[in-house]
Amino acid sequence: MQYFCDELDGGHHNRLIREAISYLELFSLPGEPNRAATNVCDLLAEIPYFNRFVTTNWDPFIERSLDILVPIVEDRDLAFWDERKRQLLKIHGCITRPYSIVATQSDYDTCMRQNPLIFNKLSDLMTTKTFLFLGYSLRDEDFREVWGNITRSLGRFGKTAYAVDPDVTPENVTFWHERGIELFGTSDVMFLRRLRKRLEAEGLVPTESFLRWLGRQRRRIVSIHVALRQSSEGGIASAMYQDGLIHALDDALSSTALGIKREEDFGSDLRFAAKEVKRAEKSGDFVEVAYWSGRYKVLEHFCDRDSSAIPAYFHPSKLVPVAKFVKGS
Repeated sequence: MQYFCDELDGGHHNRLIREAISYLELFSLPGEPNRAATNVCDLLAEIPYFNRFVTTNWDPFIERSLDILVPIVEDRDLAFWDERKRQLLKIHGCITRPYSIVATQSDYDTCMRQNPLIFNKLSDLMTTKTFLFLGYSLRDEDFREVWGNITRSLGRFGKTAYAVDPDVTPENVTFWHERGIELFGTSDVMFLRRLRKRLEAEGLVPTESFLRWLGRQRRRIVSIHVALRQSSEGGIASAMYQDGLIHALDDALSSTALGIKREEDFGSDLRFAAKEVKRAEKSGDFVEVAYWSGRYKVLEHFCDRDSSAIPAYFHPSKLVPVAKFVKGS
């Protein structure tokens, strides 16, 4: 790339970046190229136990899959780092900010000096978190410098990191083992799929079949909700209850698709919904009782992985979910 810029663009980056934009646009369109480019990102997004990401890629696909609105590309972006959310460091820039791209040898030579805070954050993450490298050759000069400094400083107290390499060799295994990185001889897609299956088996993430069932339940509840007449206490109670059902189903489906909630988070939501039901019962607010009963019912099914039909209506006097509509007085 240095040669390209020096010989074909008078030492500038303009032509190189325009070529990169045109190339990445091909993968942004719906279709097989886009699915291939985003497959790993989408698999990562479904696993809630990954919450810090670092990439040298220029494309915007990973932040889209992870639903990260503001990736950390420049030092000033760190003002918006939020420990409660997934965060993404793009240490070689982003195509959506062409001036940030690190491409040539001269860019590599200066990028750590231009964004020292980002590389300080990277050092902090590598020191305190367990890293997994996917689709990464471990040959990047910036990475080697940061990783080398950390391993020299921490010595035997450093965390072991892991890397996925489908072309692993015994020599590579030995080389990186001595530097604190263990290699898995498989592809990134296969590794993530097997990890997902393991998490499903241990009850830490819902199965894909259970998520499809949740989607069907949502469509069923929405169709009933749209057709429901709210001309009686039974209609009003059921409408409020169905609001709770739909909101909880939306949250469960989106949170699992984005990997932003762990199993313990859903357990906390379930306990909170139960408290809200009791609070509403004490205050005599049957509308709130119905709404929070809907949220509780979905969370109960989700946490128990219960695939029996979710009751679609709410009894206006007994204040409990029921399978059939009760008109009430």
